[in-house]
Amino acid sequence: MAAAVMDGLDEESLQELRSRATRLLLKEDWEGYAAVCSRIVHAAATTDRRVLCSALAHRADARARLGDRPGALADCDAALAADPAHPAALLAKGALLRGLGRYALAADCFRAALHAGAGGGADEAREMLDQCRRLEAQARSGAVDLSDWVLAGFSGKCPDLAEFVGPVEVRQSAHGGRGVFAVKSVEAGGILMISKAVATGRGVIPDAADSDEKMVVWKDFVDKVLDAAEKCPRTASLIYSLSTGEEQKDELAVPDMALFKQEPEDLSDGVQEVGTREVLDVDRIMKVLDVNCLTEDAPSANFLGNNGIVNCGVGLWIVPSFLNHSCHPNARRTHVGDHAIVHASRDIKAGEEVTFPYFDVLTPMGKRREAARAWGFECRCDRCRFEAEDAVLRQEFVRSENELVNGGADMGALVVRLEDKMRKSMVKERRKAFVRASFWSAYSSLFDNGRLVRKWGRRVPGEAVIAESVAGAVGGDESLLRAMLRGANDGNGCGNRLEVEDKVVRIGRATYGKVVKRQAMRALFRLTLEADNSKSL
Repeated sequence: MAAAVMDGLDEESLQELRSRATRLLLKEDWEGYAAVCSRIVHAAATTDRRVLCSALAHRADARARLGDRPGALADCDAALAADPAHPAALLAKGALLRGLGRYALAADCFRAALHAGAGGGADEAREMLDQCRRLEAQARSGAVDLSDWVLAGFSGKCPDLAEFVGPVEVRQSAHGGRGVFAVKSVEAGGILMISKAVATGRGVIPDAADSDEKMVVWKDFVDKVLDAAEKCPRTASLIYSLSTGEEQKDELAVPDMALFKQEPEDLSDGVQEVGTREVLDVDRIMKVLDVNCLTEDAPSANFLGNNGIVNCGVGLWIVPSFLNHSCHPNARRTHVGDHAIVHASRDIKAGEEVTFPYFDVLTPMGKRREAARAWGFECRCDRCRFEAEDAVLRQEFVRSENELVNGGADMGALVVRLEDKMRKSMVKERRKAFVRASFWSAYSSLFDNGRLVRKWGRRVPGEAVIAESVAGAVGGDESLLRAMLRGANDGNGCGNRLEVEDKVVRIGRATYGKVVKRQAMRALFRLTLEADNSKSL
């Protein structure tokens, strides 16, 4: 451009602003970068369309990084109004729409950028176009394939996932309050929902008992939640749909599932006027966080990406927060990045309530009751009712639990006594699974000790048989999967080799969900066994 004057800004001044913008960009000073872009936008508004569109696209990127999505979208639209085929503006708008979950519309932007000749951004546009197509399909089907990431040893960036609400809906629960129910049958491993966290807080705490460090993580997390709610009315409304824990159970309204299935074409929902922020009911949000946050201490989080690095993680995932607890759960969550994948850990029938464990349910009833009280409820699932009300076995449950708590007992003798009692009382297989789940630590101690196995092994079903039985009570679990794998390797499975392999895969699907193909599933199995070996060192 010749030495034109743009609203008092000559070519030399323009070059100085561009140099300043470059320095701010390298420093990732997005506020300063946006301010310099604003000066260029103002100067070029009526004189140079090319400079104007470029400055608007760059300011859009800066605003997006600052969390100002409405301002960023407004900049993209202004640039495209001046030049509908401006590649940088199309790329910026595509990135914004992708972040909002509007994958089809984002794909249109990336496709248009390629047609317009995206230049140096062509490779990015092609990559983003392919990714948006994949995420759009995932948002509709819930199909996840993390195989490449798993086989690469979880290296590199965590895979992008699309939010998905599957064949479930929120209804009034028979146990009071609200719960999530399956609207059609789902087999073990089937994906029920994929939910991105409103916010997460994570920290590496050498001493797990360090409450001060945990408070720092919690404060950081709360600040992120409040910031997200202030910036987005839709996020605030979703948070308000959750219970504060103070309502009467019959006062809780059942939300329309459309609230959680935002239509991709509706761009106005979730953004607001530039410069405005939601006025929050902070007290209500704090109460919601007290009773709805989930921790990332689910064992599978360590396998699917965290690799033990994060030992203190908390987050708010909206739809999973509606799931109730059961000691006989049929679902399980896996954390991948900021997403929680909830899958069926047992076969679920249409109309059945979907539940997952809020705490370790492979423990006796006394410990589970203590944990439930800490959460502020009493579990009345069929497993808890059986253990509390069975007149024949109740005394044996109390005795065995006391032996576990006090230590020093011969775990082999305890297990054999339980098995003999159940056999003599003709306890049905389903209830045997409940008992074995409650005393799983005793069974594990037996199978982990070669001396005890030699002494008591012939009087107890094989390790794989017990693991398969317990999986019927609690669904998939790493410790059960390890037992099945060891049983298969030792030839102590239940059936021939092909039958045992099929059972191992079924428990693997119940543990991790249908998120990898068979070859990658073997890699997860190897990690499971390695974790087991490291614990025994």
